[in-house]
Amino acid sequence: MAGSEDLSGLAASLGELHVESSPSKDSEISQPGNSVDDDAIADDDVWDDVSDSPGHGSTLDREWVHRQNQFHKMGYRDGIAEGQKDIAQEGFNVGFGQSVHVGYKWGLVRGITSAEDNSKN
Repeated sequence: MAGSEDLSGLAASLGELHVESSPSKDSEISQPGNSVDDDAIADDDVWDDVSDSPGHGSTLDREWVHRQNQFHKMGYRDGIAEGQKDIAQEGFNVGFGQSVHVGYKWGLVRGITSAEDNSKN
C-alpha cells in the first residue's frame, strides 16, 4: 500500500529531526543578575498598539489637516462650477425672454416682406 510507505518514510525523516532550544526572554528575565529591563521587552512586543507610539498622534493630525484642506479645495471647486452653471442658466433665461419678443417681431416682418415678394411674381 503506497500510503503506508509514505507514512513510514515521513516517520523516519521526523526521527532524524533535531531541534535545539534557545533561551526565551522570560527565562532571561528571571535569571538573577540579568540587566534586561521590562521596558526593553515591552518595546519588542509585536502586538503592541501602534497608536501608543510617540509621534503617532502628530501623524494623524497632519493627515487630518491634509484631508481637510483637500476636501475644502474640492468643495470650493465644485461650488464655483455649480455657481457658474447657475449664473449661465440665469443669464440664458433672461436673454431668451428678451430675445423672444424681438425674434417674434423680426419673424413677422420677414414673413410679411417675403409674402409681398411672392405676390408680385
